[in-house]
Amino acid sequence: MTDQDLQLFNEYFQLEHRVNVNITLGGDWSTLPSDEAFDRSIPVPYKIASEMKGMEQTMLRPLRQLGDVIEPLANYLKAQSRKIDLMMSYILQSEDETGDQYTTFSYGGGGFTFYTDKPWQIDQWFTCKLFFDDEATAVFCLSKLVSCEDKSEEDEVKYLNTMVFRKIREEDRESIVRASLHQQSKQLLKKLNLSR
Repeated sequence: MTDQDLQLFNEYFQLEHRVNVNITLGGDWSTLPSDEAFDRSIPVPYKIASEMKGMEQTMLRPLRQLGDVIEPLANYLKAQSRKIDLMMSYILQSEDETGDQYTTFSYGGGGFTFYTDKPWQIDQWFTCKLFFDDEATAVFCLSKLVSCEDKSEEDEVKYLNTMVFRKIREEDRESIVRASLHQQSKQLLKKLNLSR
């Protein structure tokens, strides 16, 4: 892992949490597509999901400032938003390809880690699709495999792989950070409830 890769990966908090991810080999690092080619390759459902999440955040923000007076309208809009989220989740599930499915061990705004039962070759780029069911969104990006560590135990062979996001839209990175914060909040609430 180069210093630049390490800096990109560590720039954001990593949350240990499992989400589905499709990972498809793109090729040697030297063949990574340009920014323009990457933008053209993003499937339409990912662009729509990202734009809808951004609109929702922008539209609800002014309503929060109005306080209790507007609460019934805010609740109605949240219900409508939830309906759209459910429909979007259904559409995005069709993008989850069965042959290339893995589960993250951790993720954050800089990349993610996942386990495999065989070693993968580092310094290659991959097309990655991360599915955040709780957030009703998914992210399409190109990532670089920067490490593959042998974490085998007596009864199990496994390798921990680290992917760094190298081509990702900023709004998609924000979606990942938001998803990790929401999940962290849920985990903390669960710990608090268990400690009582």
